[in-house]
Formats: sequence, C-alpha cells, structure tokens
Amino acid sequence: MEKSCEQIEKLLVDYADGELSPSESSDVAEHLSKCEACRRTVVALQRSLDLAGIVWADGLEEIKGVGLPRTSGVSRFKWRRYAAAVAGILVVAAISIVCVTRTTPKQAEPTFAEIERQIDESGRAARLLAAAEMLADCPSAKSIVKQQYRYIAETYPRTPAAAQAKLRIR
Repeated sequence: MEKSCEQIEKLLVDYADGELSPSESSDVAEHLSKCEACRRTVVALQRSLDLAGIVWADGLEEIKGVGLPRTSGVSRFKWRRYAAAVAGILVVAAISIVCVTRTTPKQAEPTFAEIERQIDESGRAARLLAAAEMLADCPSAKSIVKQQYRYIAETYPRTPAAAQAKLRIR
C-alpha cells in the first residue's frame, strides 16, 4: 500500500540517516521516486546532516591540536553548548527548508476542456497549414500563402503548425 506524504515525512530524517529497516526504506524510496516535494526535503535533510558532520568534525580537529589541561568539566560543557547551538541552527534550517518546499505553489493541472481546446486548435492550425502548403505550389498565390502563414502564427501561436508557419514566413 502506498503511503501518503504525511506518513513519509515522519520517516524522512531516519531515511536520510540510513536508520530505517529495509522494508521501510524501500517504501520511502518508492514514494520519493514519485514525489518531487518529498525528494527535495530529503535532499535538504541530507545536506543539513552533511553540514552538521563537517561542523562536528571540524570542531573535533580543533580540539585535538590544543593541549589544554582539564581541571574541571567546564570546557566540556562549553563544547556541548556550542554543539547544541549548532544542532539547533541546523534543525531550524532543515525545518525552514521543509516548509519552503512544502509551500511552493503547485502548477494547476489543465482541465479536460483545456486539453480538448488545445487539441482542437492544433488540428485547425494543421489543416490550415496543409492547405497553405498546397497553395504554395502555385506561383500566383505567393502573397495569399504568406498571409495564411501569418494568420496561423498569430491565431494559433502555441501549436506546432504555427512554429512551422513562422519558419516559412522568413
């Protein structure tokens, strides 16, 4: 059974971490193959996790080179605060990215009537173009043919016949 975006969203962080069971991971992967919004969310989460890993590794490298004596637990506490602050920033950034990708307006799908109108216009334009092509063989009809090409290009601008008519006008 295919899961909804709401069900998948609960699993995306664990999916990005690679902590899901194989069956859950395959369910999420199947959903991601069909859902652009969830795919963008996973990419954003993976970038955030990669950035957190880099920040964490960079912080550890800096600590290794410093030979400070540890007299108390204060220095460890400071690093924990910094790590918590960085983690908080990354969580806010990930949530912001998720919200932005979720609120991106979707393009309205064309209605059946619009599709039918486009097909009808394409058919009319193609028939007019075919008639103009037949007239193009007559040398005395050159001006009429050019007018016909212009009419097709202006009246049916989003059709393949209009594109061909524009090429023939030149």
